Amino acid sequence: MRCVIAASCLGVLAAAGCSKKQDGLPPATEWQAASDDDGVPRLAPPPGMGGRTRNPHGGLGTGGDPADPHAGLDIGGGDPSDPHAGLDIGGGGVDVTKLGLAAPDPDRPIDPTRRIAGTLKIATGLADRVSPGTAVFLVVKRAGAGGAPSGSALAVDKLTWTGNGMAFELTEAQAMVAGTDLTGDVVVTARYDQDSDALTKQPGDVTGQVAVKIPADKVQLTLDTVLP
Repeated sequence: MRCVIAASCLGVLAAAGCSKKQDGLPPATEWQAASDDDGVPRLAPPPGMGGRTRNPHGGLGTGGDPADPHAGLDIGGGDPSDPHAGLDIGGGGVDVTKLGLAAPDPDRPIDPTRRIAGTLKIATGLADRVSPGTAVFLVVKRAGAGGAPSGSALAVDKLTWTGNGMAFELTEAQAMVAGTDLTGDVVVTARYDQDSDALTKQPGDVTGQVAVKIPADKVQLTLDTVLP
């Protein structure tokens, strides 16, 4: 009796193993429930793919956090949720108290007197390096030892180059973290970006910087260094 049952079982297994795989969608047993609330089922990933991730570069050998869409692309570190990652401006969630500033109060009204205003110029002999309509990125950082920019960005802005002597103004309205006190000794850096893409730096971009104490008016910021 046991032999009959065993033979029967072997026959069923053999038939299952030799059955031809159907074309089209896989059987329902190969679907897995969605982990989101979108109601759309997801196919189980092939072996070795490591499951579902939100990284569109997954499988490209880029490494890093699978939840980071920029993982392994060598565009800078920091919090993967930071939209400014790779802009050389530091993390958006910086603890400014470590920079000697008061803790941000997002409900505090913007103080219009805490500003940096002046003109942006191109150095003599570099006029042929810049063209109207191209982006210029401004970054304000705390002045560190020796007057060099230090730490994460306090404020940022994007301008469009209109010509030599164009005006600029940075206030608490451009703060990276709402409510940040824009005070004290800082360094303002400008970068004329040929492709107007903040994520890239390339030979031919023109930069410049100036150290000021806020509030500062009539600031002269000169683009005088061409990136090699």
